[in-house]
Amino acid sequence: MSKQKSTILDVLQQQFAELEKQMNGATNSDAHLARKSAFDSFKEVGLPNRKHEEYRYTPLSKELNSHFESFIANPDLAEVSVDLDQLPDLNGCVIVFVNGSFHGPLSKICLEQGVDIQVSVTQNELMSNEPEVNVSSDVFSGLNLALASSGVEIKIAKGTVLKDPINLVHISNSKHGRVLAMPRHKISVGENAQATITEIFIGGGYHSSFTNSVMETSIAPHGILNHYKVGFDGENDLRIDNTTCRQERNSVLNTLNVNYGGKVVRNNLNILVEGEHCETNLDGLYIPISDGNIDNHTVVDHKVPNCNSNELYKGIMGENATGVFNGKVFVRQHAQKTNAFQSNKNILLADTATINTKPQLEIWADDVKCSHGCTTGQMDKEQLFYLRARGIDKQSARKLLLKAFAEEVIEKIKDERLRARVAAVLEEKLDS
Repeated sequence: MSKQKSTILDVLQQQFAELEKQMNGATNSDAHLARKSAFDSFKEVGLPNRKHEEYRYTPLSKELNSHFESFIANPDLAEVSVDLDQLPDLNGCVIVFVNGSFHGPLSKICLEQGVDIQVSVTQNELMSNEPEVNVSSDVFSGLNLALASSGVEIKIAKGTVLKDPINLVHISNSKHGRVLAMPRHKISVGENAQATITEIFIGGGYHSSFTNSVMETSIAPHGILNHYKVGFDGENDLRIDNTTCRQERNSVLNTLNVNYGGKVVRNNLNILVEGEHCETNLDGLYIPISDGNIDNHTVVDHKVPNCNSNELYKGIMGENATGVFNGKVFVRQHAQKTNAFQSNKNILLADTATINTKPQLEIWADDVKCSHGCTTGQMDKEQLFYLRARGIDKQSARKLLLKAFAEEVIEKIKDERLRARVAAVLEEKLDS
């Protein structure tokens, strides 16, 4: 009689059981109870599939069940081979996680006045505070809450202005099997403080990986946060990211998400505008490779008056690649004088490329200025003809136009070294 094949749910159940064994008698602690409740909710709901509206175009469940019937949840870091050339040349503090675990030798944690950095190397430390993420809002948030293995909490004190960014680098690389990583981070920017946080995801190791990350951020009155996420995922990697941000009055959030590659990448970004006179800027660039799928879901929830939000997401889809954009802007009844603008622009490089786009506005206030729109098309033939007529070959002309299309997003990265790295990888993608 043949042995029944394990499913991803079976493997996750085994991993949670192993985690409980490591509780060292603390199975009735608040941390354990929160984890158990989250995992029970996850088991009840299960993995979303194409019948779930929010995951209609995201084949995560299919890929997980097909390729992740087994994985290494916490590989021995000593067995991990990291190519140092993979690490971008970054300014400031660098905190490295390899296969979901903090890697001290590769990290450079700066001790700067007004900045408190706490790296959690045990599961329970991550549960010391009430989670900002509503685990019922996304099943993968609950799964992360249940199985989070490592992460960092960063507090930027009142009035602190950071010159250099704080960089969180995630590397997925194992010689011995597929990798599961569930990092969990929390960032708080104090009143009148300014900070830049960069998250970089590097995949493409010996085996495919599944990264399920959560980032919770908050910005106090008059605070400014530049938050960049860049994904250099391997062609067989799966990654889902849940990010929330709470903005208090007069705060500014500049968030920018760039994704190159990945088998399936899903970004959930939820911004709660809870104080008046806030500025919120969302930018994104996604370029899936081969038959990859990159899905961006964003929510901006305007709850109070006199706030502005601007959103621009752009995609370039090659042969057999799929892009998804679902952007929601809510303007609540009391959020008068709101200005909210949303745009999604896409270029399809082949008839077999796909984009599913759905910008949405839901407005309950009457004194607002709001607009949304999307454009999808192929390369502009007139622009190509113009460049060809000036002696530029077809391939170079296409590259120039695509580069100009993407640079509208990339040029908004204020950190010069990160911007240069992102631009260099764009060149490589357009040459391939």
